[in-house]
Amino acid sequence: MATVTIEELEARQTEIKGRLQEIDAEFAGQALPDDSREEWNRLNDEQEANTSLIGELRARKARVDELSQVPGSQETGAGFHTPRPGVVRGEDIYDLSTVRASVSSPEEAKTELRDRAMRAVEAATFPHERADRESVQGHLARMLDSIDDRQGTLARHMLVTGSPAYKRAFGKYISGQMLNQDEQRALSLTTSAGGFAVPFVLDPTIIPTSNLAVNPFRAISRVEQILVDEWRGVSSAGITAAYAAEVTEASDNAPTLVQPTVSTEKAQAFVPFSIEIGMDWAGLQTEMARLLQDAKDELEASKFAVGSGTNEPSGVITGATSTTDTATANAFVIADLYALENALGPRFRPRAVMVMNRAIAQKIRQFDTAGGSGVWLDNLRVGLPNQVPTPGSYGDGARVLGYGAYESSAMAATVTTGAKIIVFGDFSYYLIADRVGLSVELIPHMFATANNRPSGQRGLYAYWRNGAGVLSTTAFKVLDS
Repeated sequence: MATVTIEELEARQTEIKGRLQEIDAEFAGQALPDDSREEWNRLNDEQEANTSLIGELRARKARVDELSQVPGSQETGAGFHTPRPGVVRGEDIYDLSTVRASVSSPEEAKTELRDRAMRAVEAATFPHERADRESVQGHLARMLDSIDDRQGTLARHMLVTGSPAYKRAFGKYISGQMLNQDEQRALSLTTSAGGFAVPFVLDPTIIPTSNLAVNPFRAISRVEQILVDEWRGVSSAGITAAYAAEVTEASDNAPTLVQPTVSTEKAQAFVPFSIEIGMDWAGLQTEMARLLQDAKDELEASKFAVGSGTNEPSGVITGATSTTDTATANAFVIADLYALENALGPRFRPRAVMVMNRAIAQKIRQFDTAGGSGVWLDNLRVGLPNQVPTPGSYGDGARVLGYGAYESSAMAATVTTGAKIIVFGDFSYYLIADRVGLSVELIPHMFATANNRPSGQRGLYAYWRNGAGVLSTTAFKVLDS
């Protein structure tokens, strides 16, 4: 019988672990086919046998080393203790091969994945300057509880991209360094059409780091994270209630149910960086997180306002088709504001806000320079705020006719015929759907345009998917000049 060393056994354990992870990733959320199940069971049996043998060999070696230090230890018949170690699963929270083997039902597997993901969150650091640790942890816990599917897809994504091996491999991939076998295997678990998922701590589709002053729509709209390509909901205009005399047949008040959908479209960004910067991954990851989030904010700030809905989100101006005209074409007066408020149904006013270009906001401020009518309730001191708002708040005093006011630089800045200058409504009926996951591909060398020679730069091509749309046109009124 051929002898094997502890080192050879440990190398084989690494191979088994990698293969188990590959099988688990290939059939995530599915029952294993017979041939894969046979391989799965065989590898697990071999891993347990190897674990036991490694423990015994180590114990024997330790005992021999101990006896070699004791006088007379060479005595015939000297015995040694050989404890049989137990097989402990799940000590490495990122080793997903132990999840399937340690539970008896999909529900238990999802629970374990969720618990491991939260342990990963607690141990994680978040490089983005706006990533408040406490709020991020709460946000991720809510995502795991509310949007994760039965297979624990989100938790798996967080564990795979959050593991030390993956983060190390991703950093080396960005800097163009060679990967060892374990790092190559870790990175391969998220391969998608040549791209790799960014570690979840850097992912703006998961971590809430949006600058809401640049992109106010995320502060005032309904935001849903999804694991599929399309969000589907159910809505209705409501049922009708009525009083009736005693012993009177009830009327048929069944609502008409509709199923609004919001599809996600691909967005993209390109981040060039020098080879020297790429060598300093610790510094680059913070800058990359900031650059990607800011680029994403700038793009969304425009598309969530006026996006066409074709290969991009449908903007609120595009979807809110119910308009109110100003009294005089190509003019905007104070009476138009009151007409706009009156046009919106009472049902939507309690949560309504106004969104407009800053230039239109300044026109409103000039309607009443003395502050007597209370059109702009900030005592003329603040105006439309530039500071970052928070969801549910309206900044520092920016209220028009008592409603919160926000700036959208993509909306019309001048009062011209047909310009849509203010959107007023309940933005819980404007839905933003984020498909979880941002992937990047590395462009290893960029070439200068002068002579087509390498410029000493690399590039990151990043892409993600999201969408947006109005769920009920009656929830909004748009002032049309």
